[in-house]
Amino acid sequence: MSLAQLKDQATHLDASEQRELIAYLISRQTEQDENFKHTLARKIDDTDPSHWVELDDLRKRYSE
Repeated sequence: MSLAQLKDQATHLDASEQRELIAYLISRQTEQDENFKHTLARKIDDTDPSHWVELDDLRKRYSE
């Protein structure tokens, strides 16, 4: 199956299945890329509110 076909199939998933797919792909990347793992952990652990994004802002950004 080509990447284009995978993308097409992903557009037909419901929102919860898309989130599950995203989580799966991130976990695969984290397993395979130590640098990505550390970068993601650093972002998750960031306690500086100026670096945070409101959930509503993310929804607006990615629903356009």
